[in-house]
Amino acid sequence: MYKKFLNKKNLFTFCLLPLLSSTACLNTAMASGIDNSHQSHEEAGFELGLSVGYAYLKEEKENGTVIHAHLMKRLSGDGLQRYFSVGLGAETILADDKHYGAMATLAVHPWAGLTLSVSPGVEWKQHDGETESAYATHIEANYVFETPHFHIGPVIGYSKTHEDEHYKVGIHLGIPL
Repeated sequence: MYKKFLNKKNLFTFCLLPLLSSTACLNTAMASGIDNSHQSHEEAGFELGLSVGYAYLKEEKENGTVIHAHLMKRLSGDGLQRYFSVGLGAETILADDKHYGAMATLAVHPWAGLTLSVSPGVEWKQHDGETESAYATHIEANYVFETPHFHIGPVIGYSKTHEDEHYKVGIHLGIPL
């Protein structure tokens, strides 16, 4: 079932590329003297984020480029709300049958650099000249290294509809507004 997915090229892309990218980000952060032990973007309010990467579409057994954008608002205060963000996102997967998604996002920031999010929404796909839509749930995790003006790091994700699912891995870039 996963033979096409688990060939050497895809295994490298899905497993090793994020690891190498993370190492490069860490090296860049260390060379810049960046301290990721605090959350300097915690007070930023809004974040404009962009992720680019690789997606595997399970039902179609094909790969594609995934582009994900979001606008998130970090909640403020002294209580638990300071560990959460809310926002809106959009995603497209460029494959033989293009996929599009729109979602509302709730994210939690359990410690510096790590973000875990769940995003209910709608996914559309073009199949045989027709557009089909379905409810989708997106789950993502990313770890970022902060610079004074942006943060960057690896992202992994999973999305599920009633009849399809996809996995993604890539690089996340966030800019505080």
